[in-house]
Amino acid sequence: MPANRNTYFRLGFVLLMAALFVLSACTRESPPVKGFVLPDGDVAQGQQVFIKYNCHGCHTIPEVDLPKNEFELPFTLEIGGAVYRVKGYGELLTAVINPDHVISEKYITELEEADRKAVISPMPYYGDVMTIAEMINLVSFLHAQYSKLQPDFFQGQVPDQE
Repeated sequence: MPANRNTYFRLGFVLLMAALFVLSACTRESPPVKGFVLPDGDVAQGQQVFIKYNCHGCHTIPEVDLPKNEFELPFTLEIGGAVYRVKGYGELLTAVINPDHVISEKYITELEEADRKAVISPMPYYGDVMTIAEMINLVSFLHAQYSKLQPDFFQGQVPDQE
């Protein structure tokens, strides 16, 4: 039996509503995590965790005084600072739990310039030694290091993509 005009209208309406629902979930900011919420961490203790696990050996943080390293790496990656898109709590937690999930573009570029191939993140996996409390505090410390810049559209500046 051929479909009538009403059937096509209903199907089109359902598809339109589904598309609007999907698009309404797309925002520039990360939506709050639902169903999985960690307790608030202690920023000061998070800084101590950052030092304990020698994160400052490969990462710098603007305006945070960290101990000097005994060795010098070819490059370091900056965490925090004033950015146009602040890394969400979930992104930072994922980076700590699963360092290979997203490998920094800067790291890949540095490897390519040194004629090496990026296979995995150089960041060690600490899931078997870091406590949950340390992880919560570390992510709270990292998250607190970011501040959001507002684009200055009146000056014709285009924000860098972070």
